[in-house]
Amino acid sequence: MEVLDTSLLIEGKRGLTTIFSIIEYPLASKGSRILFPKREGFLKSIEIMVKLREIGKPVPAIDVLIAAICIRRDLKLLTRDKHFLLIKEVEPEFKVEVVG
Repeated sequence: MEVLDTSLLIEGKRGLTTIFSIIEYPLASKGSRILFPKREGFLKSIEIMVKLREIGKPVPAIDVLIAAICIRRDLKLLTRDKHFLLIKEVEPEFKVEVVG
């Protein structure tokens, strides 16, 4: 199953997404199913951000939270934002596809 990032929601795509993408683009709430983070997702986000800072490549916190939700639920993220590939550098199990 695939999770849509905000960049694709803005283009009109609908499907499974996170609450963070809905907060960024509320119009997508209609027609989308929304994932909410659990405590473990927040803890995973901290781990990811520490690793990113260690390699000198931090990314926006919301994007780390979105990635953590996907990792914890073994879901693939579809996005147009290439900086999600930086998360893949420190979390090889993160399934992400940058669509062009």
